Amino acid sequence: MKERICGRRNLPKQVLKPFFEVDVRLDGSNSVLKPSLQEVQDAINRAASHVLKSTKKVQLWFQKDVPEEEKEPFYNWIAKDKEIVKVILLLTGSI
Repeated sequence: MKERICGRRNLPKQVLKPFFEVDVRLDGSNSVLKPSLQEVQDAINRAASHVLKSTKKVQLWFQKDVPEEEKEPFYNWIAKDKEIVKVILLLTGSI
């Protein structure tokens, strides 16, 4: 997903499926999108939020010998990573 978002150019050309399909209809001199851009952005925001929240119950692998109450969730590690935060911000403000 990161490669698709950040657009690495050095990878061989691949046929990628779209994340979302949008139907565009012409209505006189206007165009109508179904779903709307706002609905697509809301779906992206919800997906990013759910992915992040899912990591709150996952613990870091190298903590296997640490007592349960002292283990740090994977979420805390992700929140500190500048590159991950950057990608999430790109996703949530992408449209």
